[in-house]
Amino acid sequence: MNRTYIAYQNRIKYIINIILIFGILILSRYFQIQILGVDGFQQKLSQKIEYRKSIKGERGRIYDRNGELLAGNIVKVDLWVNTLNDYESEKICSFAYQYFNIDSTSLATKLKLNKKKYLPIKKAIIPESLEDILAEVSSISGLNVDMYNQRFYPYEKICSHVVGYTNNKGDGRSGVELQFNDLLSESIKDDVAFDKSSNDRWKNKEKERFNDELNGNDIYLSIDIKLQKYLYEALHKGQDNSLAQSANGIIVDPFNGDILAMTGTPSYNPNNFNQYGLAKHKNNVVSKQYEPGSTIKVIPIIEAIQNLDEQMLIDCEDGEYKIPRTNRIIRDHEPHEILSIEEVLAYSSNIGIVKIADMLGEEKTYSSFRKFGLGSKTGVDLPGEEKGKISKLKKWSKTTHSTVSFGQELSVTDMQLSMIYAAIANEGYLLQPKIVKEIHYPSQIVKFDDAKIVRKVMNAETSKKVLDMLSMAVNIGSGQNAAIDGYQIAGKTGTAEKYINGEYSKTEFVSSFASIFPSSSPKYVCIISVDSPEYNKHWGNITAAPIAREIIVEMINNNFLTTNYKEIS
Repeated sequence: MNRTYIAYQNRIKYIINIILIFGILILSRYFQIQILGVDGFQQKLSQKIEYRKSIKGERGRIYDRNGELLAGNIVKVDLWVNTLNDYESEKICSFAYQYFNIDSTSLATKLKLNKKKYLPIKKAIIPESLEDILAEVSSISGLNVDMYNQRFYPYEKICSHVVGYTNNKGDGRSGVELQFNDLLSESIKDDVAFDKSSNDRWKNKEKERFNDELNGNDIYLSIDIKLQKYLYEALHKGQDNSLAQSANGIIVDPFNGDILAMTGTPSYNPNNFNQYGLAKHKNNVVSKQYEPGSTIKVIPIIEAIQNLDEQMLIDCEDGEYKIPRTNRIIRDHEPHEILSIEEVLAYSSNIGIVKIADMLGEEKTYSSFRKFGLGSKTGVDLPGEEKGKISKLKKWSKTTHSTVSFGQELSVTDMQLSMIYAAIANEGYLLQPKIVKEIHYPSQIVKFDDAKIVRKVMNAETSKKVLDMLSMAVNIGSGQNAAIDGYQIAGKTGTAEKYINGEYSKTEFVSSFASIFPSSSPKYVCIISVDSPEYNKHWGNITAAPIAREIIVEMINNNFLTTNYKEIS
């Protein structure tokens, strides 16, 4: 060893030891990173280059029977800036002015003065070209875009009571949207990875937009939007003309129970549902019970044909009759003396129908009303259905047997009444009404074409006879304002006093009209009810029957029905 090495030996050993120690530390750290801590460091790295969030599909769409969109989804866009990070103020202001006419100077000042992680530039945008906006935003540093779906109802007030609406969270709150919320609702996929760029921007947003497997199921209703329009417009006009509180109506196919149109006025726009009171959200066709008056007289008439001498003549007492063993006086709107069963219905004689019910007896009268569905829900797939009301036989007073025969002391919904008249039209079958025609699942289409028969309520011969009687009511009786030259309509009017504060009102009425057309070969049943029309317009023939006529005319003129005339007014 030379003298120099000996002189510096200790220092050299010291340096070597330091190098060895550092080497060991580096190797230990390398081992920790590459072997022991690989998962943790990969997670940190992923956080640097990935963004994870939940994504969801779109809510299922609702269509009419012919594929016309009734409820869909539109993409809305929110634009925002994180002003705590770097951003291109000039480009952002230019973009906002070009696309949305936002003043550049005001926006530049807003960006400069507000230091926030989230500063909205414009919200709830419905873009004409989503792709163009996304491409432009991606080229501007600091400008961010959020996209989301919102429910959209193109027919607004016309279909709102049937279709319903969703709340701000996308949950169905009424109508079909509520009844079939689980079927329509989209699925959610959690913890989906999105790429981040070097400036912390979210890159592959298309992952959020193309997720058909997460979409809800589409539903095709039995509704025909054209008939729905005719019904809504006629009801709206009828309510205005009569100064009524409301007007409601339904059109059904009597052979399969399909609801072809159903609406009421006043209505509401489901695109802005929170601007209307809850009373306007209700589907009164299924949820509003009322005493029907004379439209219910068909039930005792049907039982009389099947159980009594249908050739008998009835003394209608010249318009005034005291119910035996009571002090109750029954009056007819127009006095009559001797009437046949057909004429009792055609001229809507209260006295005649009371005497028929008396001949049938209490038990038969009660059981016949129950047989036709009074006091029971129809089973329609819509929320809020009421079942109507008829008291149990043991609770009947001395006058109940008489008054129920002409539509007092019991209540129905328009939905129930439509099924009663459908049974007359289809040769005697009480049906369950249907609102859904098809459900489109990802792997199959389920169709609901077959009629759901509840029970047989009369024979075919009886139904034909009642149809002829109802045609007579329109041609020469109480429903003449529904008549159309050259076209056969069967129908029955109703004018019912409203029961208010424990007594029957002399100024408040429900005006109604039940119709079957064409009566020679029935295809449609239509029920119209008008709540509290102006007093001089309160008769069913004055207010409700003309509404039905207007609808039928529209159907003829638009080829839903055929006639010898090219156009009817």
